[in-house]
This record gives sequence, structure tokens and C-alpha cells, in this order.
Amino acid sequence: MAISVRLSRKGQFVIPKDMREALGVREGDELLVTLEENRVVLTRPRAYARATRGLLKGTWGKGKKAVERYLEGERRSWR
Repeated sequence: MAISVRLSRKGQFVIPKDMREALGVREGDELLVTLEENRVVLTRPRAYARATRGLLKGTWGKGKKAVERYLEGERRSWR
């Protein structure tokens, strides 16, 4: 579904009714706005959290001890 909208002087636009209904969003609902490449994407915060959960797992080591060693090394480097 693609619908043209116009920005106001304040940079605001209206999400068309059909799209709001399809997404199940209402007045007062919170949306997360992200910029992905050249697109603005509106997402519900919980959906975004679910989609990104675990992406950095293992980045600083596997297991609590490895993460603690990594953090300690970082802290030492600040001195």
C-alpha cells in the first residue's frame, strides 16, 4: 500500500486511516521512528525490541566470565 502525504511546516504528516487501521495504531500510541538507508520506518517499540533482541549476543565474549574479563580490560584502558 502506497499513499502520498504532504509534510506540514512543522515536519508533521498524517498516517492515512487505512494504514492506521491495518497497523492497529490509535491516537496516543507510541511509535519508534528509524531511518533505514533512505527510508523512514515506523515501528511499535515492542516489535522493534523483539526484532533486534540478541543481535549483539557474543560480541563481548561467550558467558558471564568472558564479558567480565572484557569489561575489566576496557576499564583498565581508561586509566
